[in-house]
Amino acid sequence: MAELTQTQELRENQDVLLEINNLTVVYKSDEEIVHAVNGISFQVGVKETIGLVGETGAGKTTTALSIMRLLPERTGFIEGGEILYNGMDLVTKPQNEMRMIRGSLISMIFQDPMTSLNPIMTVGDQIYESLEIHNTDNKTRQQLDERVNELLTLVGIQPRRKKEFPHQFSGGMKQRIVIAIALACEPQLLIADEPTTALDVTIQAQVLDLMRELKEKLDTSMIMITHDLGVVAETCDKVAIMYAGEIVERGSVEDIFEGKQHHPYTEGLFGAIPNLEEETDRLSPIDGLMPNPTDLPSGCKFHPRCKYCMDICREQVPPVYLEDGHMIACHLVVKED
Repeated sequence: MAELTQTQELRENQDVLLEINNLTVVYKSDEEIVHAVNGISFQVGVKETIGLVGETGAGKTTTALSIMRLLPERTGFIEGGEILYNGMDLVTKPQNEMRMIRGSLISMIFQDPMTSLNPIMTVGDQIYESLEIHNTDNKTRQQLDERVNELLTLVGIQPRRKKEFPHQFSGGMKQRIVIAIALACEPQLLIADEPTTALDVTIQAQVLDLMRELKEKLDTSMIMITHDLGVVAETCDKVAIMYAGEIVERGSVEDIFEGKQHHPYTEGLFGAIPNLEEETDRLSPIDGLMPNPTDLPSGCKFHPRCKYCMDICREQVPPVYLEDGHMIACHLVVKED
């Protein structure tokens, strides 16, 4: 692997829809500063799905909220970097412009469908509302209502149920409605934040199948936020492993699942997955906890939990190595001639 500087960008020979460069995000209060995202960079190509993987607190959702410009108004701040969508920097866009971008160009499926829907509005009205906000073609009410029917049919719900309220649907059906709202204006980029976390296993599989099918049908790019490497293997083209607000490894699905070298954190994630092909029933969890984001460790942020930790890991930020699009930030990486 060739060594890069921490700020050197990964440029790929493909059409890039979204490019994030050195994004830094903090949450501030009177008592403390939370360093949520610390200089991350990645790209999403046209029609491509990238998975953001890591434990709770890694900075995945904050990254998504930054792209959408939905950080808490008084406490969340983008302190540096660029979020380039089709070449335009979303960081510099005023909120009135972002309101038009959200939903029409970039949409987000939030983590819990139970709280994403308005309990006192029918599901049809909630889909209709999204269409009406972005009705730049001045379609009639009848045309918008027909589009509501199309969207419900698209996600496998009978249009006659559009007059029902969220409490009348199961968790899996609620998630389908949330997906319909997100896809209402056929956005180019869809951000899915743990879209199956609140669902049982069989419903999870149905929702993931639906999302794959719709992505291919609508040619949508996607950011899949998850802690489940099984979901990544089934849905993603590329993967970025996040830890303590940093991307510690990035590459294709083949790089992450079959590569010769890995970041110790990635290795730990795989060690915590049950292997049904082996007789042993013991897992190898990663010792310790994610560091306090108000007081991050020096050097490599993962060193307090790393079984390979060396003195240099405690003192120096690890170099970034890149080979054929596979990036690892670790002192242990072996340089190949």
